[in-house]
Amino acid sequence: MNRFYAVTGALAAALLIPAAPAVAEEPAVCHVRYQTYGDSLNFTGDIVITNTGKATLYGWTLKFSLSAGHTFRNGWEAKFVVIGQDVTGYSLEHNGEVAPGKSVWVGFNASGDVKGPRPVEFRINDQLCTTN
Repeated sequence: MNRFYAVTGALAAALLIPAAPAVAEEPAVCHVRYQTYGDSLNFTGDIVITNTGKATLYGWTLKFSLSAGHTFRNGWEAKFVVIGQDVTGYSLEHNGEVAPGKSVWVGFNASGDVKGPRPVEFRINDQLCTTN
């Protein structure tokens, strides 16, 4: 019987503790337009990064992953670092400042079929971007 009251009391106490409020998902602070062109052996990727947030970006880091079968070759308008399929692009001195509503463009060449799967997500400064 004492066990019953202990369990019941603990359950009642747990029900009285207010639950943490639901955290609203923050709106994206960036939008990425990703386009490719090429053939079954090689392709070029064009990425337009738009600052959709309210604050100016002072330096940015772009992250995305290429699908299996795609190999990053070279890029421009960012300093790219590639580890396996993971690609990280760092802004350059001349394109690091992006005011709200403004965009920057970067690009890259890769091997693989242009019709292969596109990256699942793009992130700017670790924030998930909307894409099209």
